[in-house]
Amino acid sequence: MNNNIYGPQTPYIPRPVTAKVKEKPVYSKAEVVLSVFVFIAAFCFMRYVVFHAMGFITTGLYIAIITAAIVYLRKKECSFSKFNKVLTGVLYIFSIVFSITANNFIKTLDALFLFGAGAYLVYSIGADNKNVERFMPYALCKALFEYPFSNFGKQAAITSDSLSNSKAGSNAKYIITGLVLTVPLTAVVAALLMSADDGLQRMLSGIAERIFSEEIWNIILQLCLAIPCSLYLFGMFYTNTHLNGLAVLDENRCKQRLFNIRFVSNLIVYTAVTPICILYVMFFISQASYFLSAFTNSLPEGYTYADYARQGFFELFAVALINLGVLCFMSLFSKKTGREKTKALKFYSVTISIFTIILIATAISKMVMYIDNYGLTELRVYTSWFMVLLAFTFVMIIVKQFRYDMQFAKHFSIMFTVMFAILCFSRPEALIARYNIEMYESGYLDELDTNTILNMSDDGLLVALNEGEVTVEEVNEHKEHLYQRDSFGKLNIPAILVDSKTQRDEL
Repeated sequence: MNNNIYGPQTPYIPRPVTAKVKEKPVYSKAEVVLSVFVFIAAFCFMRYVVFHAMGFITTGLYIAIITAAIVYLRKKECSFSKFNKVLTGVLYIFSIVFSITANNFIKTLDALFLFGAGAYLVYSIGADNKNVERFMPYALCKALFEYPFSNFGKQAAITSDSLSNSKAGSNAKYIITGLVLTVPLTAVVAALLMSADDGLQRMLSGIAERIFSEEIWNIILQLCLAIPCSLYLFGMFYTNTHLNGLAVLDENRCKQRLFNIRFVSNLIVYTAVTPICILYVMFFISQASYFLSAFTNSLPEGYTYADYARQGFFELFAVALINLGVLCFMSLFSKKTGREKTKALKFYSVTISIFTIILIATAISKMVMYIDNYGLTELRVYTSWFMVLLAFTFVMIIVKQFRYDMQFAKHFSIMFTVMFAILCFSRPEALIARYNIEMYESGYLDELDTNTILNMSDDGLLVALNEGEVTVEEVNEHKEHLYQRDSFGKLNIPAILVDSKTQRDEL
């Protein structure tokens, strides 16, 4: 008899539980090859750019990285606009700088330029840009920071998956594990055998000295630093071809951001800037004879050439920075700016720019006067170059006030690239040595500072050797103490020519 008041029950049969299998991401062969190449390139970058003086190897390294980037981006079916092709050519041209000069300061600047321009090139190709963006600062932030770090660990994931899916990778893990386990036991056995046999002790001591030499530790340090560098570079390449919902640069969004920070009343801006402009007028009037002395090639009373030129440079540096800051503040934070920029705001922008250009022109004139009497030095060349760069920048700011549609970022990028090319390819130290020697031989300089030339890189030494102003013995005595004369620092054209000339003259 069935006592169940609810009637007969169907027996419960549990349903089988199916576990969700997480799908592994699939990486293309191009990405795996790129991962290996980028790590090798990152190590070479640390070794031949950061740790050692740069030359032919660095030129070859940059050419290889640029070419690999082009190949990878083409594999990912990215299109190259005319602008991107021109930018690629610029990068190839600036890669040559490492081979034609021995000046480490110029090569360091060039390395920084190539780093920033290279990151922007990858970003520009991925975004299919036809020209320089109007909002260049935002684009550079994406190219240098947001995109590379958004997939910073992607290379590690690709490496891990590639090793786990290959038999060679699995075997490599077992081999490494075995080596790690045997290290303590091997060390104990080696110590016992060394105490028992002097011959083995000398042999193992020699091996230990080689293993723990300074160069080995340098290589280990370079490998450690190459890891984050490699992750950064791979993240840059990968992100620009796999945006996957990552926000791209939108001009409307950039305009909205700029509009949101306009909170200062224009009247406040005018009130704040007017005393500064009045002060500039008073300053120029009171110092008229002081500034005009530069254009008449005469010294004010109580000044030496050195004091006169040096004081002009610091005036320029301080005032130019202040004026740039004021102009940026006015253009960014004024309520009525951009297309709504008032005539008063334009007037103040033009006035401040003109005051700065006058000061720059005066400072350049004073520097020319100083150079005519004392010759060139590296500091005088670099500061003069910087003055001219600033002058062009303020001229462009003036033009921008009357032509709102002028692409400031594009024109500034072109101007800066041309100016930087002049600085790099003129080889400043060779220019300095040649100018000073010619001025000395013409009688405009009372003496030639050969000690300064001897402490230059091979760019200046080569000119002095060719002109017969320094001897082979003097060059050999000084060049061995210079950092750029290590084994890697000799791998450039000036160093090879200097070595060839000194060795030939010694024979």
